[in-house]
Amino acid sequence: MNYKKLINFTLFVAGWWTALLYGNALALIALFLVLMVHFILWRDVRDIFLILGFIFCGFGVEWAFMAYGVQDYHSNLPPAWSVCIWAMLATTMRYSLSWLVNKPLLAALAGLLVAPAFYFNTVQFGLAGWGRPMWECLLVIALVWCALAALISAVLVPAIEQMETAESNLS
Repeated sequence: MNYKKLINFTLFVAGWWTALLYGNALALIALFLVLMVHFILWRDVRDIFLILGFIFCGFGVEWAFMAYGVQDYHSNLPPAWSVCIWAMLATTMRYSLSWLVNKPLLAALAGLLVAPAFYFNTVQFGLAGWGRPMWECLLVIALVWCALAALISAVLVPAIEQMETAESNLS
């Protein structure tokens, strides 16, 4: 792993912890800093589409989790900090987590195992609660992320990779 990919992953983890520990305001600041460094390291316009896709998808998934009682964020809408985490995760897809691209089974396994741990932490830190029995919520999260990670790996990121950059269109 080169130093840029290490910075990329470290920024995601630091941003995730910042969002988890300090809430909406600092999550937005962390997202701003992560995006600034990201676009300094990689000046690829295609990442904007990936990040926006993750923001909309993340809002939808979190809202669905709330609607079906998987997560209880004690609000009517998903909190900004959770959507910020989705946006920060998007910055890793083509870089530090690129080893999962075009490997949907491996990505599905990663989603199946890693996502429940992340959501478990949100409850442990008091930012959310379980709307149903914990095992049921973790199972739903694991299955949703299993499918989502496979889709991201096999379809979304490869589609973004195939887009031509704005620079090549101008030439």
